[in-house]
Amino acid sequence: MQRSDDPRLLRGLISHRVLVLSNTLALAAARYYPRRFGIRLAEWRVIDALHAGSGITAIEISQWLKTDKAWVGRSVERLVRAGLARRRADPDHGRRQLLALTEKGERTYRAIAAAARRRNDNLLAGLGPGTRGKVERALAELQASASHLLARPDLGFGPVRRKYMK
Repeated sequence: MQRSDDPRLLRGLISHRVLVLSNTLALAAARYYPRRFGIRLAEWRVIDALHAGSGITAIEISQWLKTDKAWVGRSVERLVRAGLARRRADPDHGRRQLLALTEKGERTYRAIAAAARRRNDNLLAGLGPGTRGKVERALAELQASASHLLARPDLGFGPVRRKYMK
């Protein structure tokens, strides 16, 4: 919540608060993953996407993660060079490359996933009884709302349209 004597608008915006939380968690992961697994956080995100959708393209990963495709492309290059991912030509589209994890990539996925789950459990352990479900539902509603705003011609910067009226 924004303090009344704090002139910074951003501190009171939910998007900023979620960003700061995300950045806090990402900072810890960005320090831990390279030291423990030799993998950057960006690469871990691509590994997770490849584990979930073997035989997908870099464009599909960037759409799924809602991130820049050049960022995904650089991560894919590092993963291929490290022997964690492989490319193959898409038989249905001559210019498209399908990506998949190698066995080494799958082993890396399992190791990092276990660490990520432990950290997630440690984060959620700080919540009171019943709060976890409420937070998860609220995040799902916020994501749905954000996706809806992104689809609007004004990208959500126009007049407020209330979904729920009190």
